[in-house]
Amino acid sequence: ASDTNGVLLRGMVTLDHDPGTVGDVLFLSTTAGDCSSTAPSGNGNIVRIIGHLISGSTDGGSAMIHFNPSPDFIEHA
Repeated sequence: ASDTNGVLLRGMVTLDHDPGTVGDVLFLSTTAGDCSSTAPSGNGNIVRIIGHLISGSTDGGSAMIHFNPSPDFIEHA
C-alpha cells in the first residue's frame, strides 16, 4: 500500500530472497514483485536493470540491493 508504506524511487532495500552474487546487475523479473541476476529472455519480455546486489545471504534468505532503476528498457524479440 504505497499510500501508507511509501514508494522507493532510489536507495537501499532488503529483499525477501537472494537473487544472485554480490555485485550482480539485477533485472526486473517476469515473476511479479521479483528480481533476478538473469535477464528475461522470452519473446515479448521486457529487459530492464533495476539495480545491483550489495550484500547476499549465506543462508539463502534476504539480501540488500541498491535500487536504482534504469529509465531504459528493451523488449526481447
